[in-house]
Amino acid sequence: MPDIVKVDTRDKLRTLITDVLPYELPLWFSNFTMYQRFSTKEHINAYETVSGIEFKNQAGFYIPLDYLVSRGGGKTPRTISIMHPVAQLKVCDFYDQYDDLIEYYCTKSEYSLRYPYRKTTKFYGKSQRGSKLADGVESSEEERIVASSYFKYKKYPFLYRFFESYEYHKLEKQFHSMLQVDVSKCFPSIYTHSIGWAVKNKRLAKARPSAYGDFDGQFDSLMQITNYRETNGIIIGPEISRIFAEIILQKIDLNLVDKMSALEYQVSKDYDFRRYVDDYFIFFRSENVKSAFIKSLESCLLEYKLYLNEAKTTIASRPFATGISLAKNSLSHAVGEYYKSQYKDADFESIVKLNNPSYKANKTIAEIKMALANHSVEYNSVSNYLFSAIAKRLSSYLSKIEEVEMKEEFHLNWILVDLDVLFFVHAMDIRIRPTDRLARLIHDILERTLGWPESHKEIIHKKIFDHVKQAINIFINHVNDMIGLETLNLLIILTMLPLKYQIPEAKLKEYFGSLAKSSETNDFYFRWVTFMLYAGKKPECQQLRGELIEAANNYLLNNDDMFIDSEYFMFYFDYLACPYIDEAVRKGMMEKVKEITLDNKRKLVQFNVDKQCRILLNKDFIVSWRDPSYLKNSLEKKEYIFSYS
Repeated sequence: MPDIVKVDTRDKLRTLITDVLPYELPLWFSNFTMYQRFSTKEHINAYETVSGIEFKNQAGFYIPLDYLVSRGGGKTPRTISIMHPVAQLKVCDFYDQYDDLIEYYCTKSEYSLRYPYRKTTKFYGKSQRGSKLADGVESSEEERIVASSYFKYKKYPFLYRFFESYEYHKLEKQFHSMLQVDVSKCFPSIYTHSIGWAVKNKRLAKARPSAYGDFDGQFDSLMQITNYRETNGIIIGPEISRIFAEIILQKIDLNLVDKMSALEYQVSKDYDFRRYVDDYFIFFRSENVKSAFIKSLESCLLEYKLYLNEAKTTIASRPFATGISLAKNSLSHAVGEYYKSQYKDADFESIVKLNNPSYKANKTIAEIKMALANHSVEYNSVSNYLFSAIAKRLSSYLSKIEEVEMKEEFHLNWILVDLDVLFFVHAMDIRIRPTDRLARLIHDILERTLGWPESHKEIIHKKIFDHVKQAINIFINHVNDMIGLETLNLLIILTMLPLKYQIPEAKLKEYFGSLAKSSETNDFYFRWVTFMLYAGKKPECQQLRGELIEAANNYLLNNDDMFIDSEYFMFYFDYLACPYIDEAVRKGMMEKVKEITLDNKRKLVQFNVDKQCRILLNKDFIVSWRDPSYLKNSLEKKEYIFSYS
């Protein structure tokens, strides 16, 4: 059993680990190193002095790093954001002061399917292999392997959990039809001042009566600070944004019930509904009730300057079986049959001697394709399910092979089939989340085959390398149809392999150039760090390093917003810490940037360069340049930090 570790609830900086970042990030990106830096006064002083930003100044504003991520299925990309590190510290202060009121205002609507209800106080020290815990934030019925969120959540960390629940089946018994609608561009449309409309006409929690009128104003100001002082719209990605939206939407839930009651329709009798973030599920028996509900919902949303997305309205009649649920059932059968074929008997002990892995992989892929085609479902709807189903059985297979003294060719062949299937599924859904899952599985395979014969490991390494190289070539050849950020993690995956498996420098430069040309948002930072991590100190990447340093010079010395810009702030301090660039070059850059940096009084910053160099040139900021196990650590941590869908 893993150790149970108490959360230090006095440590307000723990919010940096749980609630301020989006999930969709490069594999190397986490707040764990920055958390350590912000925990020491020496480093805080250095970042303040060099950037000219007073971290405690409440009058400032910061520009988030906005970037595009694929949603799959031919949908338009989604813009998500990283808030400025200084703004992240302000979120820590806000949680520390108002976490009890967040709990209070997020537990008012019984119709919400996902909401924070109390602070996390403990977590498990390490994972349990084979744990039944599924992806999600801390839920009320499960203790997460680690504390992946500041709060515990009810009721369902993922929407599919609701569709598999007794609550859903009970609603199906009572109502023969279900309507699904969602709020159009919810987060970009939320008016920050509307948080006051959602809380001011309600009594505050008895424990904090003195905070009346302050909570909503501070929350309003915080969301503006994180988003360039914009009042129209909140950034997408961080958990704090979902909490802000949840408070407003819970108030709308309650207003909706009141409006329906005025029309003499009773909830749970004439109709019922549930809401998951900004998706509404309405259960009804009468067309009149459905029409009245939609009109009432539109009216309630309009009070908050929000609107329904008419293009995404769907209706279902009993049985409430979606194409996705039917496809998952078929896929479960296909995956189950494949893994049954690995073993000679029902006890799953004796492994079948497989001689033609390519044929088996093609047959398995064909069965997966058929299961999806029969239900008109796209890969992005089921890729996570497939990765989970394969990962569980692959782990079981590897555990059995560990007990076998002589690793034979057919033992290897089954792993090659799994790799072919996994890379095919990934190729059909190149998004951040599937790539993260793929990276964790590859890491697991490499770790657990370390003791295998060298000839077997060589074949595994080459299989992984060939698949990743092919994916990168596909991107280069179809640059206008893909989002470059999604492929960056593939390059990081290659760093798991022995040094002999490397992309030629010419191809790397072509890849970097393709990413730069295809970028529509500010993701220079992501590209630069990923390629510098890959190049490292390799002699064969000398030209690439030179081009990266030149690109950094141009970026750092020709930026109008400089340190109030999230990307500039993070990139500058990660550049200074990069050990793959000569120290004199980094010191020279600090001197040049100092000459164009203004403080909050619009005066040039003043500091001793030598003194600050001793701190900032030798300590990592966000990127773990100096940790050879950074990827392993990042994969382990990302396993417990989840997106929502």
